[in-house]
Amino acid sequence: MEFRDSESSTRRIMRWVREWGWFASLVFVPAIPRRFSRLYDDILTASNWLGEESMFFNLGYWKDSPQTFDQAGAALARLVATEASLGSDDVVVDVGCGFGDQDFLWADEFGPKRITGVNISAKQIEISTTRAAERGLSDIVDYVHGSASDLPQPDASATKVTALESALHFPSRPRFFDEAFRVLAPGGRLVTADVVPLASRTSRLRPAGIVVRGIFTTARQNHTNAEEYRQALIAAGFENVRVHSIRDHVYPHYAEYVSRKLRQPEMRRINPLIRGFFGPRGASFWAPWLDYIVAVADKPPVGDGR
Repeated sequence: MEFRDSESSTRRIMRWVREWGWFASLVFVPAIPRRFSRLYDDILTASNWLGEESMFFNLGYWKDSPQTFDQAGAALARLVATEASLGSDDVVVDVGCGFGDQDFLWADEFGPKRITGVNISAKQIEISTTRAAERGLSDIVDYVHGSASDLPQPDASATKVTALESALHFPSRPRFFDEAFRVLAPGGRLVTADVVPLASRTSRLRPAGIVVRGIFTTARQNHTNAEEYRQALIAAGFENVRVHSIRDHVYPHYAEYVSRKLRQPEMRRINPLIRGFFGPRGASFWAPWLDYIVAVADKPPVGDGR
């Protein structure tokens, strides 16, 4: 399948008009999972994102000065895998898996026994399944339609659960934490890379901060800063919980990169609304209010937890 379809300027404008209509219609979709499914199925597509040869849909990890958006997305995926101590004996459930790029990277570089991607978007499941087959990875990587609040996996069936920049869209992080705990075998590990409000800003939110928090953490249950996030993981039964911020290696470098990237003629394909929000001016509006965290939590071994 083609990574990105070519289109004439007329087709591009017609696509933008359709996308603006779809975006306006989101206010009439009350259920959060369906809202984000529509957003990623119809608006935040490959034609409207920054990847060169990948379909990574994350802000990237820029610590070691990656030169492209693809490299930054891959670096974030490697960080999550490293924090998970991903290895050949692992059975992974990747929740909110997007188009599967991190799963393909993990399969190639870390060699787990099995990866199952779970996504609320049926279209993304279809595309990810096709991409896995094209890479000859169908015997290692598969995809299933399902919700983070009700994972379609048996109890104690996985050694690792991951959520790479997806949990901010879940209806309830605490419910997801409970489900991850259930799905993990004793001694298993949960790792998330996630966007949360900055702790220093949550007690004195100005209107701009309220808007940003509403955009990036739609569900009220998800309006939690890093420490509250840690406490929610402990409440779910996890131990050895670590939550650390990597925001200094995400937002400033992302903004610097897109300020250069969006000057390229090829970027004219991106919807002007998307360019504005995810471009440098948009980032200067929302990034000051947000933290970017990596959370690591272990399910206790047999006899040590609930």
